[in-house]
Amino acid sequence: MRTPWGESEELRARKLHPGSGHTRAQTERNQKERLFAALVATVAEQGYEAARVADLVELSGVSRSSFYGYFEDKQDCFLAAVDALTGPPLERLTDDPSALADEERARGAFTALLELVAEQPAAAKMCLVEIYAGGPEAVALLDRIVGGLEQLASAMFERIPGREGTPPEIVRAIVGGVQKAVYKRLLRGEGERLPELAPQLWEWILCIPPPPGPLRPSRRRRLRPRKFEERQAASNPPDRVLRALAAVVSERGYQETTVADVVERARTSQRTFYNSFTDKEAAMVAALDSGSAQMLAAALPAFRRANDWASSVYATQEAMFRFAAEEPEFGRLGAVGMYAAGPRALEQRETVTEGMEGLLVAGFELSPDAPPLAPEAIGGALYAILYDFVNEKGPERLLELVPTAVYITLAPFLGAEEAYATAVG
Repeated sequence: MRTPWGESEELRARKLHPGSGHTRAQTERNQKERLFAALVATVAEQGYEAARVADLVELSGVSRSSFYGYFEDKQDCFLAAVDALTGPPLERLTDDPSALADEERARGAFTALLELVAEQPAAAKMCLVEIYAGGPEAVALLDRIVGGLEQLASAMFERIPGREGTPPEIVRAIVGGVQKAVYKRLLRGEGERLPELAPQLWEWILCIPPPPGPLRPSRRRRLRPRKFEERQAASNPPDRVLRALAAVVSERGYQETTVADVVERARTSQRTFYNSFTDKEAAMVAALDSGSAQMLAAALPAFRRANDWASSVYATQEAMFRFAAEEPEFGRLGAVGMYAAGPRALEQRETVTEGMEGLLVAGFELSPDAPPLAPEAIGGALYAILYDFVNEKGPERLLELVPTAVYITLAPFLGAEEAYATAVG
């Protein structure tokens, strides 16, 4: 297995022998790099959750006592490895303003990043796919990495004519769209294809210029959902369990949620829980599936009722966000909570986004030259701004986000002026 620190089967041979004149710092660096390489290889083969410290020390040739001298546990090693992998490339771009001095150089830097990912697919997959299985600390680290990319993207846009003053939420969406495309290829074992997708992704990035005006709703758009108990009373026992799970995960996080917490909130029994679900993870996937199904049941009729495609996009996204505001437990779960629930939950997200991407295909009839990756990237862009908005303001105010979401969706197909008119109209 190829890693940034050498081939996995050669790690033991890289051991520094005692008495060879190496400093303590050199020995520590050598051992940590071997452990990081072993982690990349083990996670690539088994996944983060199945990887054990015993696997790392066996593959690397570093003793167990040395491992625990450097790291508290597997997660601590994982976080350090991700930081070691992602920190240097971002620092190089940050410390070299000339790398983003104009559109041509910015495009070159963007392509180089995708080539770096393609050269080390196992390491990239660990950092961008498996990281969600690493718990809240790992997700928080990814948020910081993405935040660094957003700062670089903002600086880049300031140097590209016509892109100056791009609002932060648009920058966030664009970075989220690229992140989604990269995530999908790594998840499917197609990381080597990323460099050939660079032209399409770059074209999509430049298809979303700064909006002509503020993306604000024309009126106050905050809903007051019915009380949790009222909505529970109208549901059957399995649905009450799913809503209760969504509520507890929103409050405590997925890792800290227990089945006992869920059945207490649902006012049911563990027997009722286990009659429907094998474990907490199965219930989590079912909750995401239930929330997605209800959201689509609200959104698809709105899509079909509209008179034209642009209006249908507006009506669909308004219906989706309205559902999330009226069912805030499911809204928060689908926007934020699922990221800490591991790969199965994120696979459910992929299913939902791919279904919604089909609604955007009609945009190519209006703009045949739009980037082919636009629907996929737009899905990632919307999830990115949804994540930030719900974290900051809560799902109850999601209707305020409709103009921004509509503009991001329509701009690659209709251009800035027409997309803006629909978004704020």
